[in-house]
Amino acid sequence: MWKYLKKISLDSFFRNVVILASGTMVSQVIILIALPFITRLYSPTEYGVYSMYTSIISIMLMLVSFSYENAITLPEEDKMASSLLSLSLRICVVVSILGGVGVYFLAHPLSVWTNEADIKQYFPFFIISLFFAGFYQILNTWSVRKKYFRQISRTKYTQSITLVSSQLALARLLPGPSGLIIGDVLGRLGGLIPQWRLWRRDVKQQQIEVNREDLKESAYRYRRFPQLSLASNMLNSLGIYLPTILLAAFYGPQVAGWFALSQRILGSPMTLITSSVMNVYLSESSGYMLHARHKLYPLFIKTVRNIFLIGVLIIFVMVVLLPSMFSTLFGNEWASAGNYVRLLGFMYLSQIVANSVGSTIDVMERQDLHLYREIARVTIVLGALLLAKYTGQSAGTAILIYGLASTLGYLIHLGLSWTAVKKYRYHAAEQGAEQGG
Repeated sequence: MWKYLKKISLDSFFRNVVILASGTMVSQVIILIALPFITRLYSPTEYGVYSMYTSIISIMLMLVSFSYENAITLPEEDKMASSLLSLSLRICVVVSILGGVGVYFLAHPLSVWTNEADIKQYFPFFIISLFFAGFYQILNTWSVRKKYFRQISRTKYTQSITLVSSQLALARLLPGPSGLIIGDVLGRLGGLIPQWRLWRRDVKQQQIEVNREDLKESAYRYRRFPQLSLASNMLNSLGIYLPTILLAAFYGPQVAGWFALSQRILGSPMTLITSSVMNVYLSESSGYMLHARHKLYPLFIKTVRNIFLIGVLIIFVMVVLLPSMFSTLFGNEWASAGNYVRLLGFMYLSQIVANSVGSTIDVMERQDLHLYREIARVTIVLGALLLAKYTGQSAGTAILIYGLASTLGYLIHLGLSWTAVKKYRYHAAEQGAEQGG
């Protein structure tokens, strides 16, 4: 047993996961500690409006680079990767402005549909949030490429500290959900500047210069990402974030607030594991794709197996023990969120496993599978919510149906990732035979 644990501790993949997980853990602990105070300063309805705002931002975030940032880890040369990053940042600026303007002009129908009258006043925050979040997302991919995992780790808790301190400080100063929204804007800024400095330092040290021709070349070389991955990523985002908006539209912002809190509670440990493993898996698999393809399939299987075992333990604790404590922890008006946690347990287990290795398809440039995956998943998930609404189901039943449909969607997600990588199991077997011989 000791030898096995020692072997794991020496594994570079494991070490990098631990480094990233430590920062993410601190980040999530900060958010969880603040939640009992947040839920007593803001009502479920206000938290529901905030969750709709973040859901819209998250959906639009998939457009910020036309998916070119997903290709940054793939080129063998840093110049091509830096060219992709520069291209992504330029697209992000344009998309952020257009997105905010779009929210402004669509404010009235959005207000009617989501039962929130004040959407128009938040449109400047949409622009700023998209800009900050988009830049961070793009620059973070460069740090993943360069394996700056300690630096990424530090940005996680910087963002969380800024987020919760701002939301708590602004609770009594601003009406309604404004404190939550402005705190979110400030939180997204946290960690952005260090990521920018890392990229600019590397560019300066390597004397990388990117011109218009380089941008055109990188845009053309990786054109499959906007052609296929953009639609896939948008569909993925819709499948994750549109349910919050639909629940607000169908059952009111209060239900959306309960749903958002249950997602926050279940999502915190999932984020701790998934984001850390996913970044390291992307970095390792990208390297193997270039130089050691026989290691891809074993890496995939090992990651799925280990994350499943960890996920079962976490979900068991969250679903069995935690819901009965919601009233005590968050206040009596949040008790319904505890019931939602029970209904969503299986969904989050399937999500953590599928997302941990979800970048497999991008690494192998199988954007066609990515698109098929998201079409199937979004059709199942949104179809389930619409079915629940138009058959007159209660909010709780609608969330149960949504959870089961999402579980099926994530199993399809995992299956298609396996389809993309399974051909390399023969590479692994052949390599093993050669070494044995």
